[in-house]
Amino acid sequence: VDSDGNWFRVSKGAPEQILSLCYNKDDISEKVQLIIDRFAERGLRSLAVAYQEVPEKSKHGHGGPWVFCGLLPLFDPPRHDSADTIRRALDLGVCVKMITGDHLAIAKETGRRLGMGTNMYPSASLFGRHGDGGGAAVPVEELVEKADGFAGVFPEHKYEIVRMIQGGGGHVCGMTGDGVNDAPALKKADIGIAVSDATDAARGAADIVLTEPGLSVIVSAVLTSRAIFQRMKNYTVS
Repeated sequence: VDSDGNWFRVSKGAPEQILSLCYNKDDISEKVQLIIDRFAERGLRSLAVAYQEVPEKSKHGHGGPWVFCGLLPLFDPPRHDSADTIRRALDLGVCVKMITGDHLAIAKETGRRLGMGTNMYPSASLFGRHGDGGGAAVPVEELVEKADGFAGVFPEHKYEIVRMIQGGGGHVCGMTGDGVNDAPALKKADIGIAVSDATDAARGAADIVLTEPGLSVIVSAVLTSRAIFQRMKNYTVS
């Protein structure tokens, strides 16, 4: 409510969702997408804001047409120890892939900063627009094998990506996650790892639950596991 007693309703969220509400979306969508792409190239997420007048002056009123206000750039940097953790994992021969719902440009910039590669693909490359794999220009198994990660991923895609890694290349696959939507993929993975602030659903589906922030302990677990396995082999042979 402003100083003159006029009522307004404000909404913020994913740009594509907010833009779909606005009356002039067809006129501004191209410009908005251009700004989003520019932000993404710098590793910035975009949050859209829109408002509408509510002549009924009631929270239940339908209100007038939604007006697009603008975009807010958000910087969500990786943890300070993420790059070192990934480098150590790669040195041990562990292939690290990023699966994110972020824009492709953000995924590539994050991959560059973390030293894990920029060979990222949109989820449509695997699943097409309807989740049927129709967007893949090369065999899906080969794409998953060679990619450094996938962007624009929906929760249901994570399970399929884990399944492809296990089936196509026959790899032992570990998956980290924290949310309810990660639970199926955590359960499917050979080693499901729930981070320290994970939901109960993610913790219940995981094989390992981290008790401290960060992922560096995963590298320690790999080293410890290999040492135990080597001792078992030595004992068996001797």
